[in-house]
Formats: sequence, structure tokens, C-alpha cells
Amino acid sequence: MRAKVLVVDDEFLIRMSLESGLSDLGYHVRTAQSIREGAELAETFRPDVVLLDNRLGQELGLDHIEDFKKVDEDIQIIMITAYGSVSQAVEAMKRGACHYIQKPFDLEEVDLIIRRNLDQLKRRRSLELMRQRPRQIVGESQAIQRICRNVDILAQNDNVDLLICGETGTGKGVVVNAIHDSSPRRDTPLVKINCGAIPETLLESELFGYEKGAFTGANKAKKGLMELADGGTVFLDEIGELPLSMQAKLLTFLEDRRFKRVGGLRDIEVNVRIIAATNRDLEEEVEKGTFREDLFYRLNVMQIRIPPLRERKEDIPVLARFYLEHFNRKFNKHLKDIDPAFLREMESYYWKGNVRELRNVMERCVLFSRGDILTGEETGLEPRREERKGDSGLSYPMKDLNQGSIDLKKEVDAFERTYIDRAMELVGGNSSRAAQLLGCTRFTLKRRLEQNNEGAKENNVQK
Repeated sequence: MRAKVLVVDDEFLIRMSLESGLSDLGYHVRTAQSIREGAELAETFRPDVVLLDNRLGQELGLDHIEDFKKVDEDIQIIMITAYGSVSQAVEAMKRGACHYIQKPFDLEEVDLIIRRNLDQLKRRRSLELMRQRPRQIVGESQAIQRICRNVDILAQNDNVDLLICGETGTGKGVVVNAIHDSSPRRDTPLVKINCGAIPETLLESELFGYEKGAFTGANKAKKGLMELADGGTVFLDEIGELPLSMQAKLLTFLEDRRFKRVGGLRDIEVNVRIIAATNRDLEEEVEKGTFREDLFYRLNVMQIRIPPLRERKEDIPVLARFYLEHFNRKFNKHLKDIDPAFLREMESYYWKGNVRELRNVMERCVLFSRGDILTGEETGLEPRREERKGDSGLSYPMKDLNQGSIDLKKEVDAFERTYIDRAMELVGGNSSRAAQLLGCTRFTLKRRLEQNNEGAKENNVQK
């Protein structure tokens, strides 16, 4: 998108020469001959840069820097004058100007100054909006290799919206970073918006910004995150948490990438790529009526599903060694490898928190390690074992139906008794705590125990 430059100067030849020369250099240029005309034009034109003459009739451009900053605090003000002085330059900087040049000036010099200040603004936004983030997708499973191939394709086709699905901690943000950093948008902002973390009352103004006077306390206009991401990528994390009222507004925005700031009348158009992510089943949310069907299909142009870590166990040793090297550097350690027994233990864990949990385990283990080989014993850490049938401590055998019919009620009662006995064993016979483990009331548990005891007596009598 072309940078927009507003020239405010009362000399016709200056205005025309700058408009012609800067337009030839690729800028979108508008001109004004007075402060009033320039301020009015800034409201509608929304320039990135204002070349502001310091002497405009009886007025000083210096005194009106703030007027342009009220329109947009990110506007780069470059003062131009034939009567420059060090004191005026210092005063201009204090009031918000970013540069100060004297007449007569060279067009190449003006171009260089504009580009330099726009680059500085872009870098500053990047520092504010893009905190240090992991950029590497680690793994050798077929699922991860397929995701890497999709990342390469989607990075080059940067106008395709994308939905990333996966449990918490699987690395959805890492995939977003990889797509953005490999795309033609890599030098533009990547703006992350956590849809569940922003209060519903503030969501619209955070996403789309607001105009001066839109509500109490809005003393000046403010750009929203969508506008700040212009040219880049918007990552809508936890899209399933977005309130229905905002879902409709987001859908409207996605249709043509236009929006109005809160309290505004003018359409603002931006060029952004939308990547959404969720740990929810959005199709299920659609059926429940908590997520709009039309928004789901609009976002689901292309979907990447990241399997949980327990479904790609071959990635666990690769990730463990990756984080071993990472935390070796962080803590100035010199661990050479991971004990095979510890790796086998890690492969048997359920990893409810997925890669994020594994990363935390490795960080603690490396931090407290003593030898050259990471054994995992240093922390006394006992991560959660795989939560699947057979790992819970329950050992009730299923009957083989090929061998004949069963009494279903008796089998179900026996299985229930197994669960109740296990719960009572874990809590030392405390029926209140056992009821909590079993997800029932203390009264229900007492009744079930009585029924089971009666059933056991009947079985003994029959025998």
C-alpha cells in the first residue's frame, strides 16, 4: 500500500513541485495551502506523513503540530522552513515533529527523510506488537511434516484466510509465526488478538479503534489493532471465545476488509491477512448456537489441525532435545543428552498441556540438573501418566461375548463397585472426598454403596 503524504504550504510552486515529485516516487500525495485546510484534509485523507511549512501567512506551523497529532498520533510531522534555527528545531521535536528540513531542499533528501521515518515507525510498531516469539516448528512425525508443507504453501498465498485447530499448548501460535515470517508480509506487523482476554465492552474499540469524542474519555482518535496491522497479519487467537455481538461485526469486516471506527462515519480499508485459532470444536459450537455458522465457513477457507502430543509420540524425543539445547544456552549448562529411560518415561505421559507442558518440564529439569546427562530425577518431577484405559489403576476385565451372554446389570454394578472401591482407597475412606472424585453427591454415593452391598449379599446367598 502506498504511503500517503500531505503537503501543507502556502507557496503554490512548493506544493506543486512536491506533489509531482513525490507522486513520481510512488507516494499518494495531497496538498493544502493553509493550516485549516490541511487539518480538514487530514481528517479524511489520513496521511502517514505531513510536510508542514512553519510560516503560513500569520500562523506558525509549529503551533499546530498537535492539531495533526490529534487526528492520528502516528502521523509523522516533518517541518519545512526557510527560516530555520537550532532553537526552532528543538521546539518542533518537543511538540511532536520527527524531522526538520530547510528550504531550498532536494527531492531525494525529502524522499530519504520520509522513508527513514516511516521505517522507524514500522520498527517501533513491530517492537510493540511482536514480542519475541518462537519461529521454529519442531518434529518429525507425519502430522508435523504435513503441517510444514502446508505452511510453505500458505506462506506464499498470503491472501488466504486460515483456521488453526488444536488443544491448548499444541503450538498454534508457532505455526502462525512460521506462516507470517515466511510470507511476503514478513516485514509487516503480526498482531495477536486474544479474543477471550479483552472485555466484551472494549472489544470493538480495541479491534477497530475510535474517533475523538466517541465516548467519555476519548480525547483523541485512536487506531485499532486491525488498522495497526495494515499490510500484515492479524492472529485472532481463541476465536471461539468471541461474543456473538462481535462475531457479526467481524464477519462484515471479513467480507471487504472495511470498517468504521467507533463513533466514526468514514470507511477505513486495510490489507490484512486473517489467521484464527481455537481449541474448541467450532462445528459443535455452531450446533449449540454459540458460534455463527456463516462466520465459521468464512474463516474455514483453509484449516490446519495440530494433533495433541500424545498422538505423535515420535515428536517427544525431538522436542525434548530441542528444549535441552535451548535451556542449555539459557542457563549456561552443558548437558550432552537425555537418559533413554527418562525419554521412555516422557513418552508414556499423557501431556495434557501438550508441547507447552513438555517445555516447562524440560526447563525445570535442566535448571536443577547436576550431571552431563539429563535423568529427570533432579526435580522429583512426576508428570501425569497417559490417561487412557488401563493406566488408571482399574483392572476390571471385560467378558468375551463370543463365549456366551452376560448379565449386563451385574457387570455394570461390578464395574461401578470397582470405581467406588478405587475412589475410597485413594481418599482413605472419606466418603465426601470420594463423592467429589466420582462426580456425585455424598448421598448418591452412600445409596450406591448400600445397593452394591445388598447385591453382593444376594450373590453370596445364590452361591
